[in-house]
Amino acid sequence: MIITITGKPCSGKSTIAKIIVKDHNFKRIGVGDMFKEEAKRQGLTVEELNRKCMNDFSLDRLLDSQTAELGKKFEGQNYIFDSRLAWYFVPKSFKVFVNLNDDEMAKRLIDREGLKDYPSFEEAKRAVLSRENLENERYKKIYGIDNTDLTKFDFVIDSFDKSPQTLADEIWAEYQKFCKNNS
Repeated sequence: MIITITGKPCSGKSTIAKIIVKDHNFKRIGVGDMFKEEAKRQGLTVEELNRKCMNDFSLDRLLDSQTAELGKKFEGQNYIFDSRLAWYFVPKSFKVFVNLNDDEMAKRLIDREGLKDYPSFEEAKRAVLSRENLENERYKKIYGIDNTDLTKFDFVIDSFDKSPQTLADEIWAEYQKFCKNNS
């Protein structure tokens, strides 16, 4: 069965997904990676591309239709979708949300990107919250989806004080229970 993993920016979604791939012989589809590559191709930051997408939904619609098609194609197989909206477009999946508080999101953004892009903690926090808000606003506008409604997910986990391996292990344990209860 497919796992879809989403959550707050910088919460560790991709790292966790890669651990599950390595530990459990899954294949990963990183929709966020595709979005980031498109931003790079256009010479934009992720935040700038998010702003651009507020007025032009074509990239969202393209990535989301590809996600839905891949979800159908790989139904029942060992895939993990690392994506903001795969939980919605791949309904036959174990839906995981990785939560994180705002200050830790900003700290991790600085740790990952460095101070060259974010000269202060406050600027990093503003950028990460802007990104999150733009994405959530766009999803509501395009699809009527509230990506912050945690009741839509099978498992919600907070990544604040846990290692990526611990998070992956806890998600895997819940996934096993989910599969057993839904077989």
